[in-house]
Amino acid sequence: MKRSRWIYVLFILLFMMIIHTQPVSAHKMMIIPEDEGVLQVLYEDGSFSTRTIVTVYDKDGSELESGPLDEQGSYSFNKTEAHFIVATDGLGHRTEWTVGEEVIVKSDPHRWLIGGAVFFIFIGIALFFYKRTKNHKSAISQEE
Repeated sequence: MKRSRWIYVLFILLFMMIIHTQPVSAHKMMIIPEDEGVLQVLYEDGSFSTRTIVTVYDKDGSELESGPLDEQGSYSFNKTEAHFIVATDGLGHRTEWTVGEEVIVKSDPHRWLIGGAVFFIFIGIALFFYKRTKNHKSAISQEE
């Protein structure tokens, strides 16, 4: 009964970790307004993707226009009707910006801490199963 209890506890913990996921960003995609009606869509390192598509919406949520970035990672749009802008690169990166809002570019100082914690959790799970297998093999060899 003790072994099955540990398996249930492990299953519940793993289930809780899967349910309580948060988006992880290897590098963030950002919309940075340049001039009136012009914006840039860049990653944290200053690069951009040529496959990024920018979609401009009005206040009612209707799509006004959509198109790719130019060679400098910029996109020109009709500023008078634009209210909300979404950029996606087709690889899972997506960013949004409401026209007129201040853009705050910040990085996550806890990124390495979270990555390290996830790494050690996986190491702990691996050690748990390694010891379990080792104990099981030694129990079998003692029976023989």
